[in-house]
Amino acid sequence: MTNERRSSSTLWTDAVAVLSVVVTVIIAARHLRPLAEAGAFLVRTGESMTVLPSSTWPRAAVWVAVAVTVLMRWRIAAALAAWVAVLYEVFVAVRRVNGNPIYSESFDLVLWPLSLAIVAALLLSATVSSRHGLDLLGRRGRWLLASAAAFTTLSAVAIPFLGEYYGPPPAGSFGPSFGISSTLAYAVRGTTFAVGGILTLATFLAADPSVRPRVFALATAGAVGFVALQLGLPGPFGV
Repeated sequence: MTNERRSSSTLWTDAVAVLSVVVTVIIAARHLRPLAEAGAFLVRTGESMTVLPSSTWPRAAVWVAVAVTVLMRWRIAAALAAWVAVLYEVFVAVRRVNGNPIYSESFDLVLWPLSLAIVAALLLSATVSSRHGLDLLGRRGRWLLASAAAFTTLSAVAIPFLGEYYGPPPAGSFGPSFGISSTLAYAVRGTTFAVGGILTLATFLAADPSVRPRVFALATAGAVGFVALQLGLPGPFGV
């Protein structure tokens, strides 16, 4: 292999390293989102107004562990942890298909986490011997990624705090205790995608100039694949 080909191959691997860090951190943030929403309802109303799937806590715990190993630059541990996340999603999928009532969540809450876990595990496995993506992002990129992750998680508290709380219904009666307008729901959803997307794009722009074009090429390919999957699978989990 010539030096030119070796250099090109190295740059592509480094670009994958950047993408693996961004994808992993955003996935972890996404899995923390329902917990943030439930916590906000608890603060606002004194009780949880949402029913969390049984897989919510394990998913969040596993992906926080994956993100921590990535941020600590433990390459091998990060790859292994990501494959543990894949195995957990396979377990959930099998239990769902077998009709276990504990895992009765809809298929979009099974297929999308599994698909994203496989993608993250493959990316992290491919970059075990490369430069770490955090180093290639630089200080500004790391701050932007932290902002994107924080907004992805914390925008979930908007509905509990901005919705209309009617208070608990009188004893012996039934009625709604919390109201959420469709306008608010769409606004939170759209803002989350827009701001999260802009911050993620800015994170890519902050990457080392030597890998930046390749990072965008890979991210574009991932976006195209996401759209293609949209045509055949249920909607993105939890949106």
